[in-house]
Amino acid sequence: MNSISKNSTITFSSQILNFILALISSIILARVLGPKGKGIYALIVLIPKTMLKLGTLGIEAANVYFTGSKKYKVKDIVSNSLLCSILFGFILILLFYVISQHSVFKNFLNSNQLNSFYVWLMIFTVPFSLLSGYLRNVFLGKEDIITYNKINILQNALQLAAVFTLLLILRLDLFGAISTYIFTNICMFLLVVFFIVKNGIKIYFTYNAKLFKNMLNYGIKAYFANLAQFLNYRLDMFLIAIFLTPVEVGYYSIAVGIAEKLWMLPGAIATVLFPRISSIMDIKANNLTSKIARNTFFIIFIFALLLAGITKPLIKVLFGFAFLSSAMPLLILLPGIVALSLSKILTADLAGRGKPQFAAYSSFVSLAVNIPLNLLLIPKWGISGAAFASTIAYIIATLIVFISFTKVSGKPWIEVLFIRKEDFQDYKRIILKIRDGIKKPVST
Repeated sequence: MNSISKNSTITFSSQILNFILALISSIILARVLGPKGKGIYALIVLIPKTMLKLGTLGIEAANVYFTGSKKYKVKDIVSNSLLCSILFGFILILLFYVISQHSVFKNFLNSNQLNSFYVWLMIFTVPFSLLSGYLRNVFLGKEDIITYNKINILQNALQLAAVFTLLLILRLDLFGAISTYIFTNICMFLLVVFFIVKNGIKIYFTYNAKLFKNMLNYGIKAYFANLAQFLNYRLDMFLIAIFLTPVEVGYYSIAVGIAEKLWMLPGAIATVLFPRISSIMDIKANNLTSKIARNTFFIIFIFALLLAGITKPLIKVLFGFAFLSSAMPLLILLPGIVALSLSKILTADLAGRGKPQFAAYSSFVSLAVNIPLNLLLIPKWGISGAAFASTIAYIIATLIVFISFTKVSGKPWIEVLFIRKEDFQDYKRIILKIRDGIKKPVST
């Protein structure tokens, strides 16, 4: 538990810094571009991100699992990742070319004022982003949390520097925002490769057929779950663009961006929990995950209540009066965000046990609920309808994962969900430890 706490603390602390850097970038983008420009930018970025998610095939998750379980040499995992990124990236570019020729896609671009040249510029970064994602997760599998978080911090720092330079100083508006995305992704590819080499891992153009087969066998299970979950997160953006306008997309992107920041804590914990569960016995994993899950759920619930109380003034101060329409969908999203924070912890545990299929089940069921609800509610309630559909889908996904975990682990549901007396005693010990650390005199 100590190493989990330490790694989670490091990851959460780095995510706080990432949050600050990303928030400043988001504020600059929103204030410079305005609701309409922000909506157009969000849609343009969403297209390559969707293609990227289609092309991962679960290799990222497989890299964590096989590196953490030490079933294969790291150099073979890295080499296979390189070849996969080249192959899958090339296929994705061809696939996008085919899609881009259809009149439906062309009409979508035209109706939302999306420049196809900008979209293509971003599509060409997909192979680089694939390899960055694959190799970054090798550090997770090695439980090298410091390097993993260092990469994430550098990514957000580079993005902020580019946003500040291109949008505030050079006043390039939308083109500056697009250039920032491309610049950051190319730099991330170079940085990840640098850190791989720096850690003594040589990159070869070799191919391990058995490893590739096992990576796909494991990864496909996680892939469909991650793809369905991504669609749960972002399909509503496409549907809003179809039924409404880029202005509403801009409002909704701000609401989603703020709400999803509550996932920093469960995301940090899930990041370090996955490789740890891969390497410990089930009994220990059952107790560890149950404790982490109920505490995470409790903390995120408190944070959500605080955020709900300051939603409007927060949006006014950070993004300006122009984005006040983001307040209502943000409030509607919060219950689903809180619920899914629990799911993220339990999903990481199940994946670490080699059972990522449960996440797939929950994601597909929630997606099957999310799509018709969006189609029904967006025309009636606008972006608030999209937020409501997402909240219902997130709660359903959490229920499925929650029930699956209790069956696999044998832990009583009440022990996984509700905070216990001894947990508050842990909080007290942590607070006292922090207090003693502050009071301790600095030696000279």
